[in-house]
Amino acid sequence: MRELGFDIPVKPQGAFYIYANSAGFANDSFAFAARHLNDHGVAITPGIDFGNHKAAEHVRFAYTTSMENLQQGVARLAKALS
Repeated sequence: MRELGFDIPVKPQGAFYIYANSAGFANDSFAFAARHLNDHGVAITPGIDFGNHKAAEHVRFAYTTSMENLQQGVARLAKALS
């Protein structure tokens, strides 16, 4: 995700998700997540679902699926962001 341009200040240690700063792409994480789900088939959870502190600037990526699905999702996201 860092290679795509997301800032990830904390390395996950035991969790099954990445909480990433998406401010470089959008200032509304809800709209960002909805757009990628509807237009590209990539499910991203907006930060607002996890509190209020800078929630509009953050999204959560869960990696609770197969490696094949993860690779496909990252490829779709990379294409959408390029």
